[in-house]
Amino acid sequence: MSQHLELPPESPPELESPETTARLPNFLYIGTSKAGSTWIYRLLARHPQVFIAPAKGTYYFDHHFDRGLQWYQDHFRRADHQSVVGELSHSYLYSREAAQRIRELLPSAKLMVCLREPVDRAFSDYLDLVKNGRFEGTFAQALQDVPALTEKGTYATQLSMYLEYFPRAQLHVALFDELKENPQGFADGLHSFLEIESLELTDEMRQKVMPAARPRSRWATQVAKRVAKAFDRVGWGAVRGRAKRSRLVRNILYRPYAPNERPTLDAVQREELKRHFRDEVKLLDELLGQDLSARWGY
Repeated sequence: MSQHLELPPESPPELESPETTARLPNFLYIGTSKAGSTWIYRLLARHPQVFIAPAKGTYYFDHHFDRGLQWYQDHFRRADHQSVVGELSHSYLYSREAAQRIRELLPSAKLMVCLREPVDRAFSDYLDLVKNGRFEGTFAQALQDVPALTEKGTYATQLSMYLEYFPRAQLHVALFDELKENPQGFADGLHSFLEIESLELTDEMRQKVMPAARPRSRWATQVAKRVAKAFDRVGWGAVRGRAKRSRLVRNILYRPYAPNERPTLDAVQREELKRHFRDEVKLLDELLGQDLSARWGY
């Protein structure tokens, strides 16, 4: 039985004070979105054997590669004795260019993917668009206007691409279902993959991190997003990360759905989307040697 450590108080590292020599990551969470990445970030940020970039989502290998290697290294400047140095950018999974760049710079890095049933992932992504004031229509309209909602669910295609560049042993594939059903077991699996000691989860870590909500003011959420991007541009990603995780900030910007007002996915839409994803899920079963078709009801 693995030994468990108590979680220390959360205190993600800062980008300031460049006294220590910058290291490059040996661990990357590459996707998918809406599958527990914020929870995973919190888990890793509290571990004494892990240094995680102060802000979730550096997006260096896809969106910010033109900022240069020094900009990327600055995110890890305070890494010291930790055996794991990492970052979480869930858009990497969808980018061949990111896969190639990661292979060139970090060929030995351990990679993690967390997969969520693709229909539920798409609907959760839609709710997030609504929450952040980026879409006002129905889910059916969003499926027409935002192709990425379904494109992000082609997991077999995405993983096959990464396996062209990395051996299977470097890729940890977890399931969002397992995180919901058994968060301690999920955490233990990740800790084992990273070869670090297991942490005993607190009651807080057993709770949902960011439940669906609606914006109190669409204007305010859009301004907050613009401010967050400005912070990234001037190197204040750590401040942006703390604000995003702040319960006070979330309560100011969003309000939880009342039980009878939360948008729902009707059975007809779900079945149509399952038909759309069925071949991908079957290919995923073959690729991973699992029966996700049965687990997800395909």
